[in-house]
Amino acid sequence: MGFLFELQAGKQEQAAYNYNTDINERNADVSEQQGEQLVFQEEQNIVDFRKQFDDLQAATSQAFRYNGWIASEGTPLKVALANAQEADEEIATRRYNAKVGRAELNEQATQERMQGQLNRMYGRAANIRGKARAAASLIQTASSFASV
Repeated sequence: MGFLFELQAGKQEQAAYNYNTDINERNADVSEQQGEQLVFQEEQNIVDFRKQFDDLQAATSQAFRYNGWIASEGTPLKVALANAQEADEEIATRRYNAKVGRAELNEQATQERMQGQLNRMYGRAANIRGKARAAASLIQTASSFASV
């Protein structure tokens, strides 16, 4: 009768590993979704940044005009161009950081999937080990009956 317990124990151990694999897959999917959300949110932040930058440029031009400068030439133009270049660099940096963040989350997803595959292999091994222990137990029981 002990062979049935060994067989069942192997199946239960495999079920536990399969459950862990399902958790790994879920975590991988979540990481990928977080990566996409990170990029999407940063694009939204860039839209807000552009609006704020446009307000800054308008205020800067207005300040130059108020002081009697022509805002579209000379020093005011150089200031506006320098501001625009900084804004472009800020946007590029934000996009780069979002892509790096997404890559890190995708790597995390890959690690989770690899762990899931490993868990599935452990589960198959546990099932085989349970069958082997059950077979050994059955042979031992049969051997005991034969010697009696």
